[in-house]
Amino acid sequence: MRIYANVKSIGKRKPVLALQPFDIETVETLRELITQIVKQNVKSFNEEKPFTRYLLEEDIEVAHKQGKVGFHHQYNDTKQSESAAIDEALLAFKDGIYKVLHGDLELTALDEPLSINEEDIFTFIKLTMLSGRLW
Repeated sequence: MRIYANVKSIGKRKPVLALQPFDIETVETLRELITQIVKQNVKSFNEEKPFTRYLLEEDIEVAHKQGKVGFHHQYNDTKQSESAAIDEALLAFKDGIYKVLHGDLELTALDEPLSINEEDIFTFIKLTMLSGRLW
């Protein structure tokens, strides 16, 4: 089954990222959905091969408009642990670091039954933590 994830970050000036497709197996809860998405991202991250990348003229122009031109070089080649990443993603959801919307409906519990149809859109909103001092 194919679903789409839309990632947003409150407080960022850059525009919303494009929908990312995910091919998942049947899931019954938000916990299972997050687990499958994290597994796919960790696998993709760990399999990424470092190579020298050349920037085309249009890449430079787009990056310049965003405010940073670079090669997206990864300096740390340590492989990530799938189980640790899943645990961190679930803990972050429990702690309110991000919210998940299924269409327009906010999902609030990890283990509530979840009905997913082909090509549903899930929005992950990373909340920005404010820090400061009161005088």
